[in-house]
Amino acid sequence: MKPYCTMKKLSTIFLLAALGVQSFAVAQSDPLESLARAKADRPWFAQFMSGDPVVAGFPGESDADREKRVQKWKDAKFGLFLHWGPQRAGGEYVIKADVLDNFNPVKFDAEEWVLTAQKLGFKYIVITTKHHAGFCMFDSAYTDHDITDATPFGRDPIKELADACAKHNMLLGFYYSVWDIKHPDYTANIGSPRYAVYHQYMLDQTKELLTRYGDVVTLWMDGEWVNSWTYERASEYRDQARKLQPNILLVDRIGQRRLGDGDYGSCENFTPYIGDNIHGRLWESCQRFDGGWFWRGKDTSQSVQWALLNLVDTVSRGGNLLLNMGPTPEGLLPPVSVTKLQPLGDWLHQHGESIYGVERGPHYLLDWGSCTRRGNTLYYQIAHWPTDGKLIIPGLNGSTANAGISQVTLLGQDPGTPLKFNQSGDNVVVSVPLKSVDPLMSVIKVELTGPPNVDNAIRPLSRGLRPQTGNAKVNTGDYFLSSAFAKIHGDDLHFSLGAGAGGQRENLKGWTNPAEWAEWEIVVETPGNYELQVNYSSWMDSGTFSVEVAGQTFEHRIEKSVHKRGRKSPFAAAFQVVNIGKVSFKDPGRYNLSVKALEIDPIAIQYDQGLMMLREIVLKKIP
Repeated sequence: MKPYCTMKKLSTIFLLAALGVQSFAVAQSDPLESLARAKADRPWFAQFMSGDPVVAGFPGESDADREKRVQKWKDAKFGLFLHWGPQRAGGEYVIKADVLDNFNPVKFDAEEWVLTAQKLGFKYIVITTKHHAGFCMFDSAYTDHDITDATPFGRDPIKELADACAKHNMLLGFYYSVWDIKHPDYTANIGSPRYAVYHQYMLDQTKELLTRYGDVVTLWMDGEWVNSWTYERASEYRDQARKLQPNILLVDRIGQRRLGDGDYGSCENFTPYIGDNIHGRLWESCQRFDGGWFWRGKDTSQSVQWALLNLVDTVSRGGNLLLNMGPTPEGLLPPVSVTKLQPLGDWLHQHGESIYGVERGPHYLLDWGSCTRRGNTLYYQIAHWPTDGKLIIPGLNGSTANAGISQVTLLGQDPGTPLKFNQSGDNVVVSVPLKSVDPLMSVIKVELTGPPNVDNAIRPLSRGLRPQTGNAKVNTGDYFLSSAFAKIHGDDLHFSLGAGAGGQRENLKGWTNPAEWAEWEIVVETPGNYELQVNYSSWMDSGTFSVEVAGQTFEHRIEKSVHKRGRKSPFAAAFQVVNIGKVSFKDPGRYNLSVKALEIDPIAIQYDQGLMMLREIVLKKIP
């Protein structure tokens, strides 16, 4: 056992004993819990940083300084997430002694990991340094529950990986869990006289991580969804991280994944739809290529097509994709996963111009593919190749006479004859080969003479959307009105990326002002009837809203919904799809659909919950 670690534990025991009965009173006056204590009489869902200031990543930073600080991470687009440790068969929470005794990853080669990641197209790596079970994958002076003391391995793999990343110009980030089941002083609740000891333990370990291993591009927190992770503790932790590494990016889990927490949003196991409501907010989607976060003892990985589709969807919507693998207990990147992803690395070698360093495409939704932008050049990644040789790009430059198209080509192919195209009303029609020229996904490059202009009025889908957990089912002929596509009238009502855990995908929230509302513009090409569906969630019977469209008004009273697992987490929202009427469009044309609050319960406003979390509106075609 490390002497320093022993002395620290003994001093803590003596301190707590000396405090005696006064310890609880001290905890009750802990300044790092003052905001949480003020809300202790609220229902559980209105306590978790609800109504508190956001834990901004870098308060007071100028826009120019921020842009410079985030640029490398923002341009990288594709990151490798590594959940690695002595967890057996994917277990994340309990590590038995016999597992530690046999954890000896002698095949670990940090340089091989980095070179393999580069071949697969990754530009940064984020690795677990301490997960929920409390085991540390680095040599920490503050615990014996780490890889150098508790296993036969006896080496610091984080140091070796940091050195290899620096050598090969690979950005490196660290995952660190707030939630620590192993530590005796950790608790999820406020009021414990011992939590201050654990908080200092976190500060001490984070100082080790941010001073020993060179430049760290991002600190990726997790386990922050509990009440003991208070605004004050998060802010103190943020301040230390900033002092030690002024250029680091902090994930929004430094707070509790609210708008404005950290430097970028983190969407877990989903890709949100994005429109202009994002207002330049950075975000990242972390998704499991392997079936679990940690190695499961066998291959459970996805396909390369799945990985590519998630990559282009994420980047086209302005995000980074952090794709997870669980290295084996022997220290290898999972061999089957590496083999499956090699074609993606080859694809990126040819088509990386459309992925790395680009901006979000101007289209809200293309049901046949995705779009990214670099200045006045657009790249269209075509997931569903047109069978008639005609690629229709909807709403592109139809009303902008001085920003025409100069050339259309296939990206990654030998220079040849440009593709023919013509403007047809508000659409651009490109003549393409009858079959996709790339076995994975072809990319069309459209060069414009000026900034792109896109009409994002919502049209009926030409094909059903890819199913994602939490979204309503949307088929050919339906209208999909995502919260991301709404025009918001007001200051408090805002678009939230969501979290992922517990089903809280993208939504409109902060609906505490009855005068604020949201609307969408839709284009009706053929008159018809549609079933009006609303996908929302609320922890309270919080009020009544109306939907107005085509001279028709529909009202609905909010009913609270409880997560099926009964999870007491601010992310455990139970969304429900409700049918509230039938919409009839008698004439073709453009229509506005609006959602307005008729009544918001004062208690919902007092608790900072508002009317509801609104995910999407769907108009389902009635045959």
